[in-house]
Amino acid sequence: MNNTEFPDTSGDPLRILRGVDSGFDDPVAPDAAFADALRDRLRRGATLPEGVIMSTTVETVSAPTQSEPVVERPGALPYLTVADARAAIDWYVANLDARLRGEPIVMEDGTIGHAELEMGGGVVYLAGEFADMGLRAPTPGHVSVSLMLAVDDTDAAVARAGRGGASVTREPYEGYGNRTGTIIDPFGHRWMLTGPSKSAVAASDRIAQGDLVYMSLQTPDAARAARFYRAVLGWEYDPASRQVTNLGHRLGISEAGDYGNNTLYCVYAVDDFGSAREAIIAAGGAVGSIDEVSSDGARVLDAVDDQGVRFSVHVPDPAAPRSPQHPRGIGEMSYLTVLTPDSARLRAFYGSVLGWEFHPGRIDDGWEVDDVRPQIGIGGGADTSVAVPMWIADDVEAAVERVRDAGGRVIDEPQRAPYGVTARCADDQGAEFYLGQLF
Repeated sequence: MNNTEFPDTSGDPLRILRGVDSGFDDPVAPDAAFADALRDRLRRGATLPEGVIMSTTVETVSAPTQSEPVVERPGALPYLTVADARAAIDWYVANLDARLRGEPIVMEDGTIGHAELEMGGGVVYLAGEFADMGLRAPTPGHVSVSLMLAVDDTDAAVARAGRGGASVTREPYEGYGNRTGTIIDPFGHRWMLTGPSKSAVAASDRIAQGDLVYMSLQTPDAARAARFYRAVLGWEYDPASRQVTNLGHRLGISEAGDYGNNTLYCVYAVDDFGSAREAIIAAGGAVGSIDEVSSDGARVLDAVDDQGVRFSVHVPDPAAPRSPQHPRGIGEMSYLTVLTPDSARLRAFYGSVLGWEFHPGRIDDGWEVDDVRPQIGIGGGADTSVAVPMWIADDVEAAVERVRDAGGRVIDEPQRAPYGVTARCADDQGAEFYLGQLF
């Protein structure tokens, strides 16, 4: 290619489109129609979004009201690259309350060359991938920019995005006078959804019916399991109480007996024992007695669901704080996959008993339980019923080597997902589990 075909563009705002100074061996000529249309958009964009004033002086920002989260105006306008621009526009409109401004610029090959979305009081630009210009969508686990978006209700916005297919990488938390949660959308971009602070403990911060409040690893040999998980995850186990003592949530290790080997026994929160008992029986399950199960006087009602899986329910202290959706402490259970022969029966039973609601997951006959803590997913069509936990590791690559050294088995080697790195393993007695390293 003869570089004389390209005149001096030092004063051209679209210089970058030609690949000049971009590191490419040869400059690239942009499509003429696209360049003209984009130049026009940039001229209009120089006025900035409505309500934003350009000044050479420092602006002072008045203190926000409770309904106005602090999200500063951008110093640079976000311009996202996505693999499927049409799908991305639809997703942002449906899940982040975006509004398409004007009509997108469509290239001859059908690729969207430019689109504008109004959201959070400002505007975000968006386009499809242009490999010739080095513009590609993020790859899983490789995000270099976070977008902070103002929302009215952080908890509701994060939950909505999660139901829409986003990965929730950090549940809502309080900080700097705001409440913020972090997601990675289905197109690889990371958003920090920021809304008003909830300084007082609200009902949403307390344990809710259907939450998983206690877990017990059911295993043929408790002492052997304790040695294995101490070596892999650093668990500290007290044989007298049968409890793991160094985690942020309650977890026991017990020899299974009638409860079934190599699964996680679950205790769920309910509002009261009487109503729970009636609901379990009406749904086709069975109930036992109400017993004290720990030195602190915690009481549970033992039960069996209509597919023969044993579980218990517990009425929590009203002042007890709610677990994070995805606990992140080393060795903690961050996600539970419940495998079942019949997902329709499971959803009907626990929907009736615990009030669970579901939305489709990312696999065939896969389902996610809405707004339950910690997060629970359902997988139908299994040969038998089993609950498979995901334990948090600081380094999954190193943790799988510890699994092998301790006599366990690595079923699926570590792989990246939008939310982190995972590996599927089994302990030295055959219990399957996932290791997770969240981003």
